[in-house]
Amino acid sequence: MAALSKPMEAALKALAQVDKDGAYLNLAVRDILSASDMDPRDKALCTTLAFGVTKNRLFIDNIIENLSTVKLKKLSVWIHNILRIGIFSIKFLDRIPESATVNECVRLARRYGHGASAGFVNAILRAALKSDDFLPKKTADAEYISIKYSFPMWLTKMWLSEGYGEEFFAAMNEEPTVTVRLNTLLATSLSEDFEKNAATPYTYTYTGGGSVENTPYFKEGHIAVQDAASQIAVMALDVKEGMSVLDLCSAPGGKSAFIGQLLNNTGKLVSCDIHEHKIELIKNNLSRLGVTNACVSLNDATVFNESFKDGFDRVLADVPCSGLGVLRRKPDIKWTKTQEDNNALTKIQRSIIDNSALYVKRGGKLLYSTCTVNKAENEDNVKYFLEKHCDFNLVLQRQLLPDKDKTDGFFFAVFERT
Repeated sequence: MAALSKPMEAALKALAQVDKDGAYLNLAVRDILSASDMDPRDKALCTTLAFGVTKNRLFIDNIIENLSTVKLKKLSVWIHNILRIGIFSIKFLDRIPESATVNECVRLARRYGHGASAGFVNAILRAALKSDDFLPKKTADAEYISIKYSFPMWLTKMWLSEGYGEEFFAAMNEEPTVTVRLNTLLATSLSEDFEKNAATPYTYTYTGGGSVENTPYFKEGHIAVQDAASQIAVMALDVKEGMSVLDLCSAPGGKSAFIGQLLNNTGKLVSCDIHEHKIELIKNNLSRLGVTNACVSLNDATVFNESFKDGFDRVLADVPCSGLGVLRRKPDIKWTKTQEDNNALTKIQRSIIDNSALYVKRGGKLLYSTCTVNKAENEDNVKYFLEKHCDFNLVLQRQLLPDKDKTDGFFFAVFERT
């Protein structure tokens, strides 16, 4: 019981911060664990519980709703999330005994609820042990997929209408691998804790224990944590030594660092961001990875910059987006984003790529990229760009997907200025 107590309570606190204060899940978990004296296994269990509940929230809430006589909106944040943790553990985790899960949730309910809370939690969880999952009939496609895989209905309908099937939704909930890029500016090889990935010549999967950021390879700048999809996109920009390259939306600097690597610290790299507090973050990342040819600059990508005009062989516009392609890593995004958010983003994205076109030398290339799966932000923007900028040709367009490519959901298009 004691082994389960700390990680479960830590997960509860993180989930409550997200619900009550609008915190980002990954940051809430990180802050709680950094202040904790739990051992690595308990910290891993806390992370599994917090992220697992968030990924499967709609599925879990559907079970609670069917078993409880109390409406979900009447439950306190604490009791609601205790039930979510308990049901996630019962339905998804085999390594924790069901009795231990129930007992610990009841203990937490006594601490974070009122007198009747413990009995209520005990009754719901014991009923969940015997219940089915209350899924709609599979013939009701959108409703079935929405509840089974826990995606809001608007997002489920959008992806179904764009041709994505059940395998895609399932893959969006899978545990992602930790993918890194070998930084050839500072290293030439990695240990047996890293397995070669065929995505690019520099891509590896981390197979060791604990956080990759605690390894000497990370601390010494030999690797950068970067998904294979992001690496594939940067490779498509076809950067060669001696070129001038502009990265318009650089923070936190992962793609800029890769470009610096491909340039082999030759030529010129200009890395920009609109937020002043992120400039230091970019500088620190580039410094850790041994990039010495970069100028980091404060710049609003939506506003034309005369000093950049016709100035670069390669331009990267990795635009602000809905982030729907990284739900495996940031599952709370699907509960905070709306269809209206996507529509507002399109206007910003188009202003950025319009400006980006003016910075590319004749014969140069522009890379437009997003970490989302959404035609309005991806294919529709490509069509818009080509119709408006007749001096550009489409060289390559690709949507990477977790079910087919085993990467994050990531889109990119390469244009060449004629």
